[in-house]
Amino acid sequence: MMPNHLSAWDKLQLRFLRLLVTVLGTVDGMLNVHWGERLLEHLAGRWQSQLIELDEAMESLKGERDLLQRQAEALALHSAAVYLGGRRMTRDELVFDPSDPHDEEILDASIDLLVKARLAAIEPEQIEEGVYVYHLEPDWVGIRTRLEEAMTEAEPDVADWIREGLVFIDEAFLSAPAPDTGNQTSQQAAG
Repeated sequence: MMPNHLSAWDKLQLRFLRLLVTVLGTVDGMLNVHWGERLLEHLAGRWQSQLIELDEAMESLKGERDLLQRQAEALALHSAAVYLGGRRMTRDELVFDPSDPHDEEILDASIDLLVKARLAAIEPEQIEEGVYVYHLEPDWVGIRTRLEEAMTEAEPDVADWIREGLVFIDEAFLSAPAPDTGNQTSQQAAG
């Protein structure tokens, strides 16, 4: 049995509608004027238009929810990229030791966010019998592409924030180092 969620006002309206239908049905039967039929057609039309409006509102909300979900994922990806990039700059490689609770938490989040989305590769390395560390290799080009896609849908403030992350990724991981032409060495030798 379903719980009754009708307010007192709703119950009063239903009682009035039942009474109205009964009276109109009786009058229609006696006078053959079809008032009840016309009233029900009118009410059905009004309810149908309300249902259409509700469906449109639901579609709009679904679209907004999907957009917010994509933006939240992009912001999480941005945060992960900045964190991992900073960690990568302070160390030669991204190595995580699951025996360290902080490393384990970051590793789990990286797997959920990056590895499962094929935006990073992970390789275990056995350092002792039954003891492993994990090497994480982010796909910086893939992360950058995903962030660029998210930036096109983002609000201006969020887009600016994502743009800063893109600049960081470009400068730290995707820029080719300037070629060594030997001029610097000859200038140092002359000086």
